Amino acid sequence: MADDTDPFETFSSETLRRAEEMCAGLSLNLSLDRRGQSKIFNGAVSDLDDPAGRHVSVTVAEVGDRPWFTLISDRPLAASRNALLVFRVPPGQDRKFIGRHAASEPGKRGSDDAKRQVVRFEIIRDVGKS
Repeated sequence: MADDTDPFETFSSETLRRAEEMCAGLSLNLSLDRRGQSKIFNGAVSDLDDPAGRHVSVTVAEVGDRPWFTLISDRPLAASRNALLVFRVPPGQDRKFIGRHAASEPGKRGSDDAKRQVVRFEIIRDVGKS
C-alpha cells in the first residue's frame, strides 16, 4: 500500500485493482435531478482502510465543477478519511476518485428522503488522472 508518511498518497496498484473491480458492477445510467441542476450517476464507495474491501452502492450527484459530490445511499455510511469512489458516466467511461466523507445523515428534503442516507464526498485526488 502507500507510504505511511503521507496519508493522502493512497494511489497504488491495489487501489486501481479495487477501483476496476468496483466499476465492473456499475450500470450505465444518467439522469438529472428534479430541478435539472445535478447529474445523477450509479456508483460505489469503499473505505480503503477497511481490510475486508467491502463497497456500498451509492447514487452520485454532481453539481457543476464543485470539488465534491453528494452521495446518496440506502444504508448508513461510516465516516472515512481514505475512501474510493467510482461511477460510470456516458458513454461508458468510469470515473475514480480518492476522497473523504463524514458519516452519512438521513435525507431532509421530504418524507421519502428520510429513508436515504446523504453525505458530501470531498475529492482529494482524481485517480483517472494519475
